[in-house]
Amino acid sequence: MIIGGWRGPGWRVVDADPGQVRPVRDWIRAAINQHDSPVDPDEAALVVSELYTNSVMHGPEGGRVLIGYCLWPAGARIVVCDGGGLTAPQVRGDAGLAEGGRGLQVIHAVAAQWDSFRLPGARVVWCDLGQPLRAPAADAWAWLHHVLAACPLTAGTTCRLPAPSAPAGVR
Repeated sequence: MIIGGWRGPGWRVVDADPGQVRPVRDWIRAAINQHDSPVDPDEAALVVSELYTNSVMHGPEGGRVLIGYCLWPAGARIVVCDGGGLTAPQVRGDAGLAEGGRGLQVIHAVAAQWDSFRLPGARVVWCDLGQPLRAPAADAWAWLHHVLAACPLTAGTTCRLPAPSAPAGVR
């Protein structure tokens, strides 16, 4: 969907399974390429891979994860939601060479801005690539409230909305 220069939102709800990292990464890369976004598709794939992996590692076991995007002429917003905990994600300064702990450092390095917030039943982590989105929060997040109301992220639930069509070649 394209409205006033915006493209999207595009979204998918997938199981919180490490085996889904590659399909999620490929889906975002294809969406960025299909819409001729000024954002580097490899950066978008890296960002969504890190955020999705964090959801799998830190979200409720056996839950589901919503991955979404919105594009505009100067950038892209990548959104990842899970059933999440009560604490907000934070960049760890002491990750060093240890396994894990560097994902948000990567996000912080490549994103124009990023943050997280809670909604009923969900932890939302997002980042803007390229130029940050300049829109009222009510406009920027309206789609997400609608989707989460119809697609709970708890295990064993089903989504009552069909996902928007996938970019060509992506399932």
